[in-house]
Amino acid sequence: MTEQKLYERLLLHKKKYGVTQETQQHYLWALETLQKSNASQESHLKF
Repeated sequence: MTEQKLYERLLLHKKKYGVTQETQQHYLWALETLQKSNASQESHLKF
């Protein structure tokens, strides 16, 4: 999943249900996890 796809899913969820603090926290956690995963994959490609 990409950051763009995650953001699009957040917007779809927001339209349907609104955004709660819990939803926002889950989004930020998922975004952070994606960024760490991408950084890890990039560091493996350098070697």
